[in-house]
Amino acid sequence: MALIGLKSLRSSLTDLDKAETLIQARSGDIIVTGIGKSGSIAEKLASTLTSLGHRSLYLHPVDAIHGDIGALSEGDVLLALSFSGESKEIVRLSTYAKREFNVPVISFTRSQSSTLGRLSNVVVKVLVRKEGSPADLAPMASTTATLVLGDMLASMLTRDNFKKDHFARFHPGGGLGLELKKVESLMKKGNALPKVKETDNARKVLKEMSDKSLGVTAVVDKNKKIVGAITDGDIRRWLLKKGDVIRSTAHEIMTRNPKVINSGASLKEALRTMEDHRITTIFVVDKSLKPQGVIHIHDIVEENIV
Repeated sequence: MALIGLKSLRSSLTDLDKAETLIQARSGDIIVTGIGKSGSIAEKLASTLTSLGHRSLYLHPVDAIHGDIGALSEGDVLLALSFSGESKEIVRLSTYAKREFNVPVISFTRSQSSTLGRLSNVVVKVLVRKEGSPADLAPMASTTATLVLGDMLASMLTRDNFKKDHFARFHPGGGLGLELKKVESLMKKGNALPKVKETDNARKVLKEMSDKSLGVTAVVDKNKKIVGAITDGDIRRWLLKKGDVIRSTAHEIMTRNPKVINSGASLKEALRTMEDHRITTIFVVDKSLKPQGVIHIHDIVEENIV
């Protein structure tokens, strides 16, 4: 039954166009309200809009009339979700928002002639004939249809200027944040990048590692390309092997062909590379293998947590 309702949503595209025009003309926030099952859909819609960069929040209609309506201000727009269009809480909030705050109302409801429909500036019709639930009582098809229409509106509002880097900015945490953010956004570069020449002696290597406090340094050849890396562990192993590290050069101590990554790679790719090879630091290079930066596994973990 839900599929039947979804097919009928094509006729609501004109309504969505009107809703988009009204929202784009406003200067304030997008306030979404609903109660019961429609309230759950309203919360999801507000969250989706926020994740796409629109200032939006969910306002519970009961809490609103007991003080939370202070979240409303002139310039906002109210998205009111009520399939019946007769929910007293939604009608009351919508009426008050228009009268006291001059906030226009966009309703998602089945009929323009419903109480909510009549007071709305724009009605997005949710054309569902049957819910598909036992005795056709529990909201199923109607909430699914409202969810789809809300997502369609969110997409329409965002389609022109939204890009992956915008989405990454709003999703810094979790696996999604790691996948979208690039290593160049977090890497240490410039004077913070530890780097020595192949011919530099061990004293200079140790100073560079101590000054940059990463426990590692890149080793570059005469063409400034990375040819190796030296870690605290490399120093200890060389000392145990030779007994005297100070007389040695970076070329002798370094681990050749270190694992590297390009600046366009994601934090997720960098983290996976470090985990796979059991290393804690990876150098970021350009196409000619010249080091551009360095990133530590702790930086990624802290970024993902914070």
